[in-house]
Amino acid sequence: MNKKPYRGFDYYWKRYGIFATLLITLAVFAILSPLSLTPNNLLTVLSRSAIIGISACGMTFAICSGGFDLSVGAILGLSTCVFAANLPLFGLLPATLLTLLVGGLAGMLNGLAITKLKIQTFVATLAMGMIIKGVALLYTHGSKQMLSRTENAEAKIFSQNVNIGSLQVQLAPLLMMALVFICGYLIYRYTRHGVYTRSIGSNENAARTAGIPVDRTIIIVYIVTGVTASISGLIRASQLMQGSAVLGDGFELDAITATILGGTSLAGGKGNIWGTFIGAILLAMIRNGLNMIGLSDEYQRLTIGLILLAVLAISGLQELREEKSA
Repeated sequence: MNKKPYRGFDYYWKRYGIFATLLITLAVFAILSPLSLTPNNLLTVLSRSAIIGISACGMTFAICSGGFDLSVGAILGLSTCVFAANLPLFGLLPATLLTLLVGGLAGMLNGLAITKLKIQTFVATLAMGMIIKGVALLYTHGSKQMLSRTENAEAKIFSQNVNIGSLQVQLAPLLMMALVFICGYLIYRYTRHGVYTRSIGSNENAARTAGIPVDRTIIIVYIVTGVTASISGLIRASQLMQGSAVLGDGFELDAITATILGGTSLAGGKGNIWGTFIGAILLAMIRNGLNMIGLSDEYQRLTIGLILLAVLAISGLQELREEKSA
């Protein structure tokens, strides 16, 4: 009779660690602030998680490929400016398509800098983020692009409140996030692009030797991160009814944090799309709960940083044990 293999902490943490962290967070806030677990507030948390989650889904592919994108915050800021400036001139659909095109173009430039100019990912995306923010400031002359709530009411389509019985929810961000993650999972799990991305992240040289189109795959990866950042920008511009170059400041760290919390390995080659989804919800839950108990942004960043450090420490110890047992 065959014995079942021993499954210790490492096995269960990899599969259920992010869910356990979310449940612990829910339990803590249930004690500290019971109002944070009301249905309306939980729906608010889900809606707020969409901005981080959508961009983090794209970031999952970037990190899985062995890189990351530090320009997504700047792309989000530029996207809000493009949308807010062009909506009154051309209408909703052209402004939306132009915003997504700008995000895709910015991502393509990142990919070209990394693959053709052979610039390290950190330097390429950091520099591109600075350039994109500069472009956004020049485009808006350093001022906010305000949208009129009466004349440009169609802008609220990406954040309109919908009543479901006694509950109120911003339904569009949730639907957009669900669509992005479903598409992201199917691409990651069942397409050549997903296989190529994982292979490049595991060993880029071996991937080139095997005939995988490494440069093309990486360019596509960064186009995806640019487009998903632009989608997040559309939602933020719709919620605030304005565009500004500074709206994405620090956003790239939130997207990377949600991805790492979800179980995607910083070493590359291993991604977790649905883990990223839960990671985005976890971040939104922490920020919302700390707001409700009256703690400022500094404490929010401290708490998220400590949680991220703990997750990275556990993952690092797991990798060390795997190396020793190999």
